[in-house]
Amino acid sequence: MKDGISLCMIVKDEGKFLDRCLRSVRELVDEIIIVDTGSTDNSAAIAQRYDATVIDMEWNSDFSQARNLSLTAASYSWILVLDADEVWAHTSHTRTEFMKWLQTGGEEVWGYWIKVTSLLGTSGEERVTDEVCRLFRNDPRIAFRGNIHEEAASSILAIMPTGIRHSEMEILHYGYLDEIIAAKRKDARNMRLIRLALEQNPEQAELQYAFAAEWFQQARYDEAIRLLLPLLAQIELTCGYHSDVVLKTAYAWRELGQVERAKSVVENWVSVYSDFPDLLELGAVLELDQGRSDMALDWLKQAKSAASTAGHYTSVSGAGHYRSLTLEGMAHEQSGRWAEAEAAYTAALGMHPGNGAAWQRLLLLSAATGRPQAIAGVAEGVSLPPVAWQALVSAALAAHRPEWLLRHAAALAPALQALPLAAGLALAQLGENAAASMALLPWAAHAQHGPEAALALWALGHKQHDVPGRHAAVTRPQAAGPKGAVPEAARVAEALLRGHGAAARGDACAPAAAQALASVGAWPAWLRLLQALPPGGALALLAALPPAARCGLLRAPAHVREGLLALCGTPYSAQQPFADEMPAPALATQALLAGVLALLAGRQSLARDWADQAARITARHAAAQARPVQSLPPGLQTLLRLTASGAATAPAYQQQCNMLLVYL
Repeated sequence: MKDGISLCMIVKDEGKFLDRCLRSVRELVDEIIIVDTGSTDNSAAIAQRYDATVIDMEWNSDFSQARNLSLTAASYSWILVLDADEVWAHTSHTRTEFMKWLQTGGEEVWGYWIKVTSLLGTSGEERVTDEVCRLFRNDPRIAFRGNIHEEAASSILAIMPTGIRHSEMEILHYGYLDEIIAAKRKDARNMRLIRLALEQNPEQAELQYAFAAEWFQQARYDEAIRLLLPLLAQIELTCGYHSDVVLKTAYAWRELGQVERAKSVVENWVSVYSDFPDLLELGAVLELDQGRSDMALDWLKQAKSAASTAGHYTSVSGAGHYRSLTLEGMAHEQSGRWAEAEAAYTAALGMHPGNGAAWQRLLLLSAATGRPQAIAGVAEGVSLPPVAWQALVSAALAAHRPEWLLRHAAALAPALQALPLAAGLALAQLGENAAASMALLPWAAHAQHGPEAALALWALGHKQHDVPGRHAAVTRPQAAGPKGAVPEAARVAEALLRGHGAAARGDACAPAAAQALASVGAWPAWLRLLQALPPGGALALLAALPPAARCGLLRAPAHVREGLLALCGTPYSAQQPFADEMPAPALATQALLAGVLALLAGRQSLARDWADQAARITARHAAAQARPVQSLPPGLQTLLRLTASGAATAPAYQQQCNMLLVYL
């Protein structure tokens, strides 16, 4: 067999990606073997430009069979396996240098773990890394196994149990970008193939894992946990995916509201995976879920120490680095340590300026605590990706911080162009209503932005109408835009505001209309709309607000927040007829929200009554499920602490109350 490297691939209609893949590796390999399973595009023509050997094969829903056919055609001593939507990241190595490196491994080395970095989202703003054996010796005993999520490592380890070594090599995988997943419908294809394979081999652990992973990817955690639990009890540590099963099991339990079970999984396996930063970070998250910020910081210290070994596991980008620092900031926030939280977020952004979570937390932290300098300096000192700027603009508008947008107008120019209504909304929040109307009106007939612009103009009309001593130029929803352009949400909301009922559609349309009224600062009309909703509707809407929008409530006039508090009624469910129809977690959340509103209104005794009510609901719910209350939710813990005797005299008390509203 000749010394060298054979590239082995399988393709089907990969003309969009194949050239990029082959171009990345053509100087490294000695031959290219491609098994084509039925392309109808120009994939074969692209392969021929690179002198590839193309083998046609009828697709039979078995990836391993196609992979193994490519292996049998390879004529060189080493085999490299790539997919068309991947590129080889180490293009600086020449073939001669690479062969020398392979030969230094000795005869006991049969393969190498290669880091596969999968780009996620719209443009790769998030990444997941995994280690897969994609480079191995050409030997007839080495073959792929599994109809889907096929792997060759098990056959190598059967020959030489210690025959696969870690490497610093990397493959970039583009196939999980949102656009590509949607175009190829990979999720549906994978589920179909896994189900077919399970019909033939229902007890095969690898297939059970693949099935669980697909459910997990689709956020069907109930289905995932049903497969993960028996799998965790069955598989060996050496199977190659045991650590991922541990992580997914704990994460699924958390998403299902079973925090203690999730913690049990993490604590049972952390001694085995003490260098797995993602698992350590999850330990921190679970402590934050229960309000134990200092214990969370201990987990994060371990995660940061394990950052260098993230590549040995299936790991999310930033684990042990900027992700740990972002969580560290959240832990400091939970304890009211604003300066430490600001420092952690700043450090995280120094590592990764595109870290949207840290930007948003820092923005809301600065807004709720009155520290605008917390974000100003950071924003001026880093280069932020356009998608992150756009997210920040949206968060700043929801938080009613138009002055921040003006301060950074130059840097925000591209983002404002992508969000054409932002300038008009910012002007409305600054009280420049006429200018806001002029800025929004041209967009009311736009195909994409028209409905939102029309809704904003309708809301602006109500804001102008509510100004004492002024007569609004825009007072009716019909004036919001061209004939027929008024959104349904405005029509239904208008009927509610005028006392004409529309309750059947009110629940569906109220959130959009309420958001529009809040976005322009039409607070009196916003409050009237909430008051017109059926019993419980207003509190449910408030509880569902994202953190940035709740931060915006801090800019509402005091009498509006007093009106919200009046909507809450009293802390006794007997006086709330709708309460019997609501699940206990929703009731507890709404009691917590009422308590925070009372706290912001300076009515500490009433806030304490609501806090006690939330605690009683939580305890009854736990008893009904025959489980003890291990700990109260962190928001409720904070409310109880802030309503304790003497708490109001503590430093930064008001900021802690504000932050509690933002992050219920």
